[in-house]
Amino acid sequence: MNLNKLMTISVGAVIACSITMNLNEIHTWIWRAQSKLIYESRTETWGITPV
Repeated sequence: MNLNKLMTISVGAVIACSITMNLNEIHTWIWRAQSKLIYESRTETWGITPV
């Protein structure tokens, strides 16, 4: 898997946001994204199809 472009785009997005926004707000966005990812990757929901 080629992650070079993904990393370049991610760094560019963070730099663009840091220029236009407050860094505390960006940090809050990152925490929310991380907590959402952790919540959605719980093993108790793996293999269960919604009814």
